[in-house]
Amino acid sequence: MNDMTPTAEQRAEKLQGMGCKRKRVEDIRFVQGKGNYVDDLRLPGMIYGDFARSPHAHARITKLDTTRAKAVPGVLAVLTAADLKPLNLHYMPTLAGDVAAVLAEEKVLYQNQEVAFVIADSPYAAADGAEALDVEYEPLPVVIDPFKAMAPDAPVLRDDLKGKTEGAHGKRKHHNHIFSWQSGDKAATDAAFAKAEVTIKEMISYPRVHPCPLETCQCVASFDKIRGELTVWGTFQAPHVIRTVASLINISWLSAR
Repeated sequence: MNDMTPTAEQRAEKLQGMGCKRKRVEDIRFVQGKGNYVDDLRLPGMIYGDFARSPHAHARITKLDTTRAKAVPGVLAVLTAADLKPLNLHYMPTLAGDVAAVLAEEKVLYQNQEVAFVIADSPYAAADGAEALDVEYEPLPVVIDPFKAMAPDAPVLRDDLKGKTEGAHGKRKHHNHIFSWQSGDKAATDAAFAKAEVTIKEMISYPRVHPCPLETCQCVASFDKIRGELTVWGTFQAPHVIRTVASLINISWLSAR
């Protein structure tokens, strides 16, 4: 480094935030094998889990038998929505005021939706158990184009919301309408557009994306029974959101006991 090369502190001080190019500083330790990954964690008595997932985008579950999966050597348990429902844990709250199925109940709503969770003494046994799950489906009409999801003849996806007219953020417009997300001052925005000499109208859609992290999504959880504390390590994009939802689930579970 010569005298003209700025330090990391000088570079950070010069940058003003949005719109400025910022040098990444976290990559080197990961690509050189010096990073910390969830898969590196080894806790005493650790057990492993894997999901059995749906091959269908929309289908009714006509058979779900865990007998073969439970018989796989090393498998300790196989959980389905039927196991979670008595504990009031089969649905989890979302930050949009809705709920999402933890494990599919009666039908699946998208390809790769989680149908069962296999717990085993090794990740290999868990994967074998998930593969051995005996499940049959009755395929249903699918919604492929999101812009047609609220067409008059669109298939009903969420049976639990069918016929409900009120949602978390007001009136529901359609049987597939979950919530509306609005932000800002509508009156002020309308006034600004009304005074503008030129206005442009454009439909902007967020396309499907495929993030490719160095470590795929997984987590390790450890519950301290003495202190009553749950510690979770995970490859989360938004750890504070995960913490909030986990807290809501815990509150919901405690209130149901």
